[in-house]
Parts: sequence; C-alpha cells; structure tokens
Amino acid sequence: MELFVFIAFQLLMEVQSYDSPTVKVSPDVIRESSSVKISCETPADVTVNQCYFYINRKEKNIKVSSSCALDLTGAEVLRWAALKSPESIYINCYYTIHKRGINKPSSESPPATVTVLDSLQKPIISASGDDNLFNIVCEIPLSVRADFICSLYTEDDDLLYQRVSQRTRSGESSLCMFYLSLSELFARSVICVYSLKTQPEIRSPHSDTFTIKGQGLSQAKLSVSASVVLETDTIELRCENTEDLKMEKCVFIINGRESNSKLSSSVMSHSLDLRSVFGLEVRVHL
Repeated sequence: MELFVFIAFQLLMEVQSYDSPTVKVSPDVIRESSSVKISCETPADVTVNQCYFYINRKEKNIKVSSSCALDLTGAEVLRWAALKSPESIYINCYYTIHKRGINKPSSESPPATVTVLDSLQKPIISASGDDNLFNIVCEIPLSVRADFICSLYTEDDDLLYQRVSQRTRSGESSLCMFYLSLSELFARSVICVYSLKTQPEIRSPHSDTFTIKGQGLSQAKLSVSASVVLETDTIELRCENTEDLKMEKCVFIINGRESNSKLSSSVMSHSLDLRSVFGLEVRVHL
C-alpha cells in the first residue's frame, strides 16, 4: 500500500512539472463556410504523444490529434459544440507523453476563443444631444466576443467616421459612438453599419435611416432672381428666414453635396451661373 501511494505521488509530481500548452486559433472570427486552424503549442523540450482538444470547459466529445493541430470549418466547430451561430466558443487543450508504459497528461491550457458567424443583424441607431453637439449611437445586438468596425454614412453613401466597437457592461451588445456637431448633421440623414475583418469580410445590413432636424428653427426660404437664364447669365440666390431671428450665416448646397457648398455671411445671397444652381438646397445657421 505504501509503495502504491509513493508511485502515485511520483506520477502526480511529474504531471505537475510539465509546462501547460497554449491554444492558438487562426483566424479567431469565421463564417460557417470558412476554416479555422486550431493548434496546441507544447513545450519544445517535451516529446508529445498526442494532444487533446475540448470546448467550453467540458471534457467530453474530445478531439485527439497526434500532430497537435485541427483544421475545421465553422460548421464543424458548431456541430462539435452542439451550438448554432452566432456563437463564441472556448477551446482548451492538453497533451500527453508516453513514459514507463503510461500516457501522462499535462495540465490544461488557458482557453482560446473562436467566434462563428453566418449572418449579422442590422445595428440600431439613436442619437441624443443639444442644439450644438450630438452623440450618435450605433448599437450592435450581438452577444459574441469579437471586435467590430462601425462606419457612419450619409444617405448619399459618403463615409463620415469609423469607430471600433466597445462592449457594454452586460456583454449583451456592443456600442459605437460618434460625436458630431449640428452643422455636420443639419437636415441630413445618416446610417451606420458594422463589419468584421474576416475572409471574406462579414458586413451587416445598414441601420434604419436617422435624420436630425434643427431644434426649434424654422425652415429657410430660398428665392432666386430669375427662374430661366442662359448658361452665360448669373442669378442671385437669397436665403431668407421665415421668423424674426438674426441669421449668422447661410450655406448654399448644390445637389446635396457639402463639397459643392457656398457660404455667405455678410449678405444672405450668392450669385451663381445656371450650371451650378440645379438641385440647390439651403441650410441656415442662427
């Protein structure tokens, strides 16, 4: 009996002396149809017999590999875990060495995470703020451990900003926040989308359209000096306020593009030829 206890103690000490392995997954975010390489990296000075992989800290349905590597599709990983996408799955491994006729296991590795996605839900867009600064929030309703790139676009598909997502405290969603001035958003519609750097890239549907109107401001009135002119003629455009308020400046915008805007501050008018007038819009700053 004493001999048996001594041998068991010696075996336990040998097992504890083996360095634990490290699990690596590449890439760590995949589609169901794409592949992931899972490797169990073992100490260089140890002759490994086999490696054992298990998921979500449940030592059942173990996968064994003599090469200490697995090549699986996202669908195969989900079947292994008995789960459906979208899901983040934790993977651990350990190895054995063959010594004195016995396969002796190492301690387990820290977990690595692989996230399997197929399709993404559209984000939820909202805003809060005052007359000068707005906080645009793009909420990602997805409870997986993955980083996202959020993009904020105008209704004309012009990119305004990009952000990396930040996970909420509950872990049930991620948020991207954009801070914009009223002059950047006045009477414009914006949408947000998010994407993952996968191969191929996974991109969400765009959010609902969100439009910010001027808070408490009346609509501007645009008048022109002539409705029909030649290309060589000029016309005067006048921006008028419908209420008795002092206007700070007027911005004349052609075809909805900021890049084509004309600014007038001293006199609320501007002279343009016919070719640059078509489709003009006006924004007023008070």
